[in-house]
Amino acid sequence: MLRDSLPTYQLPQPNDLSVPINYEVEQILLFVDNCVPKFPIYYKTIKDSDTENRISDFLVHHFQLCKTENNQDYFPYDFRKNPTQASSGKETDIGVFVLTRGRKPSPLIEFEAKRFSESSSNEQYVYGNRGGIERFKRGHHSSHLKVCGMFAYIQSRSSEEWCTKVNSWITNQFNTNTDSSIDWLEKEQLSKYTSFSSVDKYTSSHTRKSLDDSILLWHYFIDLTN
Repeated sequence: MLRDSLPTYQLPQPNDLSVPINYEVEQILLFVDNCVPKFPIYYKTIKDSDTENRISDFLVHHFQLCKTENNQDYFPYDFRKNPTQASSGKETDIGVFVLTRGRKPSPLIEFEAKRFSESSSNEQYVYGNRGGIERFKRGHHSSHLKVCGMFAYIQSRSSEEWCTKVNSWITNQFNTNTDSSIDWLEKEQLSKYTSFSSVDKYTSSHTRKSLDDSILLWHYFIDLTN
């Protein structure tokens, strides 16, 4: 059978100098880059709700389907909703795990998801009790990871408009923050990385004061307006 002839995935070993440190994360991000542009069309065919959690359900399902298409069912990663955190009660929206018994089921990368619409608390993409970027900065999300991501479900306006707003909210936090437990820097603003069909990809880097390090975030702004 075709499946039997597919290559067997071998996890890179820690002392394998030929494998980049972030090899697995880069493979997952490449997979997301290839598959996320197809999501808006898929979503329109099965759409029954505009809520954030429902869209995230569909997005996870889409990624799982992509793994089995085009002979990619040997892709050794599993996309799951709401992975638990080892040191926090706050869950991210999507986690990606390696499918092996050789290590504990801890996400290799995690994604927070937010809606951008006329009826959403859009500032929570950045800050607040449910603030996506803020949770990464505080280590409430993904404290064991150095690279993560966010999905923005755009239900009104354009990616460019929302990116401008996100950066203004970050600047405002820099100018007004009085909380000594977190640092906000102007240089943490999003910058455009590339564009796909119906998706704009941005990048940003953020300090984590409580962990004395930083985290790199990849932002996928997905146009669901049509």
